[in-house]
Amino acid sequence: MRDLAKSVVTLPWAMSMFGIQQMANLVSPTAAQRVAGTTAAFDAVTQATERQLDGWMKQTYKVGHGVQNGLVDLMMGQPPAVDSSAIMRMAAEMQSGALFQALIKYGMPPVAWIDSFLVPRRDSAAVLQEFSNKLYIIQLVTQVHSMLGLDHDSHEPVTALVDRAANMETFPRLWAVEGIGNYFGDKALTETPEPHALLTGDMTKTLPPWSLTMLHAGIGMSFAKAVLKNLDANSPADVVRAGIARFVGLCRNSSRPGYTGAALESLGLATRTLYPNLIPMIDREMPAVDLELTGYFWHGVGRAMYFEPMNMLPSVNAPWRAVKRLEQDVPNERAYKNALSGISWAITVVNMRNPEVMEAFLRHHGELAERDDAFRNGLTSSLLMRYDTTRDGTNISPFIHYEPTEPEALATWKRLIAAPCEHALRNTYGQLRQTNSLEELFHYRSEGA
Repeated sequence: MRDLAKSVVTLPWAMSMFGIQQMANLVSPTAAQRVAGTTAAFDAVTQATERQLDGWMKQTYKVGHGVQNGLVDLMMGQPPAVDSSAIMRMAAEMQSGALFQALIKYGMPPVAWIDSFLVPRRDSAAVLQEFSNKLYIIQLVTQVHSMLGLDHDSHEPVTALVDRAANMETFPRLWAVEGIGNYFGDKALTETPEPHALLTGDMTKTLPPWSLTMLHAGIGMSFAKAVLKNLDANSPADVVRAGIARFVGLCRNSSRPGYTGAALESLGLATRTLYPNLIPMIDREMPAVDLELTGYFWHGVGRAMYFEPMNMLPSVNAPWRAVKRLEQDVPNERAYKNALSGISWAITVVNMRNPEVMEAFLRHHGELAERDDAFRNGLTSSLLMRYDTTRDGTNISPFIHYEPTEPEALATWKRLIAAPCEHALRNTYGQLRQTNSLEELFHYRSEGA
C-alpha cells in the first residue's frame, strides 16, 4: 500500500517535469528538431499509457484518439482521417451496454440537429429524418437480444425465436429476424468451428417462409465475422483464399437452395463495416475461390457504405457522399453496379416509412437513378425483400404511391419509383418465387435478366 501511495503522488510530479522538459526542447534546437523531438516524446508517453489499457477502455481510447486527430485535421484545414471501422468494432463490442445505448438515444440526435443547419433548408428536414431512421435501425439491431430475450446459455430452438419475432410490429420484425440468425450462427460457432445444416436440418423444417431471407443474412454475418477476425492486411494470398473458402463453405452447408446468396452478401457488409482495409485483397482472391461471390460481396459493401459513421450526419447527404465515393472506392464496373444497387437497397428499406427522404435523394441524384439500372435494381430488390418478409406491413403501398407536391417531382417519382416497384410486385416477385431464387434480391441483376 505504501508503494502504491508513493506511485500515485509521484505521477503528477513526473508529468509536470516532463512538460517542462518539452517546453525546454521547443526553444533550444532548430525548428524542425524541436517539433520532431517533442512529437516523439509525447508519442512515447501516449503509447506507454495506451499499453496499460485493456477491454472497452482501450477501444474507447482508440475511438477518442481518432476523433481528436480528426478535429486537429479540420483545424489545420485538412480533411479528417477518422478510422470509422474502429468505431464500428467498438460499437459491436459495446452495443448492449448502457453507455452505447445512451449515446445513440440521447447523444447523437442533438449533434445531428446542429449539423442539419449546414444543409440547405429545402433538404434539411428530409436528411434529419433519414439520420433518425438510421439511428432507429441501429437501436433495433443492437437491442434485438434484449427485445427477444436471447441468451447464449439458452437452448431455445430457432423456430421458437422466430415465432416470438412474428408478434412484433412489421417494420422492426425484419431486423429482429436477422438478429436471430446472427445469434444462431454465433452460438453454433461456439459449439463447433464448422457448423452445418443450421437452416436445413430437421429442427428448422417448420420455419415460416417469410423468415428465411433474413435468417440466412444473419447466419452469413456471423460466419463473416468469424472468418475476417483471422485475417489482416499482411495475410498471404493462400490464407485469404482459405478464409474465403471457409466462409463460402459455411454458408453453402447451412443454407437452403435459393437463399444462399442472402448469406453470401454478408461478407461484403461485414468487411466494409469492420475491416475495410481487407476489401482489395478479398476482391483480388475471390475469383479463385467462387466467382458467384463477387456480386454478392460488392452489394454488401454498398449496403455498408450507406451505414458507415462518416456517412451518417445530415451534412454529408443532399447530395449523398456515399454515392459520390463509389467511383473511387470500387475497382470495376461489376463492383460499381453491385455497390450502387446495395446503397439503393439500403436507402429504400431504411426510409420506406418516410418517402420524402427518397424524394430528396432524387432531387440530387435523379439523373443517376434515370441512367443506371443498378439504382432501380436496388430499389425494387429492397421492396421485394420487404414484401416477402412482411407483406402484411402497412408501409409498402404508401411508399410506392407517394405524391410529391411539385409537379416535376411527382412525374419523376412515378417514373423512377412507382412504375419499377409496381412492375416488380406484379411480375418479378412471382418469377423469383416460382424459380426458388429469392437470393437474387441480394445482388445486381440487369433489367430483363
